Amino acid sequence: MTLLELYEKLKPKLGDQEARELLEFIEGSLERRAATKADLQRTETALREDLQRAETALREEITRVEQELRGEISRVEQELRGEIARVEQELRGEISRVEQGLHEEISRVEQELLNRIDRVERGLRGEITRVEQELRGEIARVEQELRVEIQRVKADLLKWSFVFWVGSVAVLSSLILALFNAYLGR
Repeated sequence: MTLLELYEKLKPKLGDQEARELLEFIEGSLERRAATKADLQRTETALREDLQRAETALREEITRVEQELRGEISRVEQELRGEIARVEQELRGEISRVEQGLHEEISRVEQELLNRIDRVERGLRGEITRVEQELRGEIARVEQELRVEIQRVKADLLKWSFVFWVGSVAVLSSLILALFNAYLGR
């Protein structure tokens, strides 16, 4: 319903002057409540800042986790090297004491240790791969959520721009129509 149609319906019930004043009041009220371009720009700027802060926080968290993982890997590697060195020394001492008849036993123990080290290493690599995949998945999920949020904000901005445009067209149309009626009424 246009303002003119509303005016025509109210005019017989309220009178010409009262109907005009009521419509002017409604128009003024709508104009005061409509979002301005500056409001939308401030909202967009705030959202961009929030997005930048979230991205910075995510980058910092990824860097922190990466450093923790590197430290943990280094610590485990040092422990393994220490353990390997210790076991190797024990084996050399054992070999030197019972050198003659225990070559087969030493080979078996050596192979068992290598298998254990290999299993531990595979386990650590698997764990590192799993954690890395989880982090990549989490990053992808957060990125997707941010993309969805950005799209939602863009849609809201477009919607409010359209509402502002329609309101402006309605106000201009009613002003032109009022001027036209005033001109014809002379």
